[in-house]
Amino acid sequence: MSLHIESTDEALEELKKQRTKTLAAAISVSVLGVALMGLLLYLVHIIAAIPEDPPMVAYATQEGDNPDIDTPEVTQTTQRPSSSSTAAQVKVIAAVASADVAVVNPDIDVEIPTEELSTGIDIGDGFGIGTGNGDGGGIPGIISKRCDLNDRMKRITENGGTPQCEEAVVKSLRWLKKQQNGNGSWGDGQFKASMTGITLLAYLAHCETPLSEEFGENVLKGISFLVDLGMKNPVISEQPGLKEICYDHAVATYALCEAYTFCKQMDIPSISNLERVVVKAVDRILDAQCPNGGWAYSYNNRINPNIDLSVTGWNVQALKAAEHGGVKPTKGEIRTALRKAAMYCRKNVMPDGKFSYKENGESPRSSLVGVGVLSLQMTGNGSDSAARKGLDWIKNNVKTLEWGKGSGTENVKSNLYMHYYCVQAAMNRGGDVWTSYNRAFRDAVLGGQKPDGSFSNNDTGYAECLSGKSKNIYRQCLATLMLETYYRFLPGTGEGTKNS
Repeated sequence: MSLHIESTDEALEELKKQRTKTLAAAISVSVLGVALMGLLLYLVHIIAAIPEDPPMVAYATQEGDNPDIDTPEVTQTTQRPSSSSTAAQVKVIAAVASADVAVVNPDIDVEIPTEELSTGIDIGDGFGIGTGNGDGGGIPGIISKRCDLNDRMKRITENGGTPQCEEAVVKSLRWLKKQQNGNGSWGDGQFKASMTGITLLAYLAHCETPLSEEFGENVLKGISFLVDLGMKNPVISEQPGLKEICYDHAVATYALCEAYTFCKQMDIPSISNLERVVVKAVDRILDAQCPNGGWAYSYNNRINPNIDLSVTGWNVQALKAAEHGGVKPTKGEIRTALRKAAMYCRKNVMPDGKFSYKENGESPRSSLVGVGVLSLQMTGNGSDSAARKGLDWIKNNVKTLEWGKGSGTENVKSNLYMHYYCVQAAMNRGGDVWTSYNRAFRDAVLGGQKPDGSFSNNDTGYAECLSGKSKNIYRQCLATLMLETYYRFLPGTGEGTKNS
């Protein structure tokens, strides 16, 4: 038995209409699908084209208790010296040479970005205020925070500072501006590279960049000077043959890594060959590291009697700034070098919390406690027993800073070299360690400043080789960087951070 379907002309016509409708619907769906796919690909292309923010030179902190700090009430405001008016223009020196020197071209006018730094440049929302528990939150950016005066003042007072701290920093930067040499350097004698580097660190800490209204030209000329040295010599130093190049090069590299990060992040016209010199400088530090993890005079990378914790501390800081600036060396891995450095630092801690000048307890010194602790924090080992011992020593022994009192490696009263490191180590730890230390140094440093913005004579430690002018610059910058700790804060990463 079969079933037949009888088709009439009307039925066939209706069937044709249905087929036509179905075909039209299918074509419509296909066209719509293609359009949606095209839109999706376009959006993906747009998103991929948006550049990611490079990691900034902002270093996370450690976890721990962070009790309230006694802070005076803010009774006045301070005028920011480097306001970024949208209508303002600043002179910058843009070198565009491709030769192996950083050629400085005639001044050109560069317009300030359309938005002020305080609102238009948002580089992360993290800020290392040292809770003491080690949750540094990865690699946060803080530049936008310290570029805004209101936010900076808030952080100063929250962390135990006063409005006078900001005023003192501005006065100091203005004094330093007057001391700059015609070639862009600071200091005199054979260590202009390190003196220029540490001065740039003080300016960058206050968010003074090549686009700053008051200090921009000074900052850019300083960067130019160091880049020139880096292009001409194997190390950033006017005298590459000196045994102290381990300091000269390290401090200069530290500054250039921060400057490189600023310029890259803020899209600031900078100096030709800046990145090239930064990579070359970091390569030199990596190549000079000794097998035991430390660094030696003359950058001799063999085990020898000249390896010491003081030299190592500055090179660790330079590498940490490079790591957070996204610098890609060609001679090794920064993280590997920092791990080796931590191994060396652990060998220098003493049972009482002091750190020795050389490993295995040779020449323990009070002035090196902060160096050892900060180095461990910067290598991601801030919770080590060695770091904890050092922090306990700082809390128990550094009760006050007496400006102008005492000298020598065991001077805990006024040695600024020691206090430069200790203030960062204590801020990293936070809690009662920071509360105690803040009370010890803040008012003493403020009291050491003279009306013209300079700081009066005081022991700087490890500065015997510096001439008079360079020693004044060194003292000025150490004191200034200490007062900038409240917001600048370039401390180390403690346990628990993403990159430790």
